[in-house]
Amino acid sequence: MKPTEKNLLLDRLSVCYNRINYLKALCEEQGLIDEAVRLGRRKDRLKLEIDGLLRDLYQDWIGDASALRKRLDVSNKAIDAAVKDIEKKIKLAENIVKVLGYIDEGIEIAAGLVT
Repeated sequence: MKPTEKNLLLDRLSVCYNRINYLKALCEEQGLIDEAVRLGRRKDRLKLEIDGLLRDLYQDWIGDASALRKRLDVSNKAIDAAVKDIEKKIKLAENIVKVLGYIDEGIEIAAGLVT
């Protein structure tokens, strides 16, 4: 069964569970204790089935999460490498600017000697 089918089934089972709660409350209100007890047992049984379905859905989701986590780890490592590369280039650019400043000083000194 596909996860989307499980979700639809879970929705319908939840409606059934809520109706059982309502019916149980009605029975209790009208003093139909035996019927309320039977509905309570059925409600508990249905809850077990719903919980099992939820576990299956969570397991499907966790399985997807594991694969996605691996993809994100790879992406994050690539981002880290790109950031380090950019930082190196920034330092390189800063050093080039410094060197250009030293060269400009040299040109200025040389120009002062020529005049």
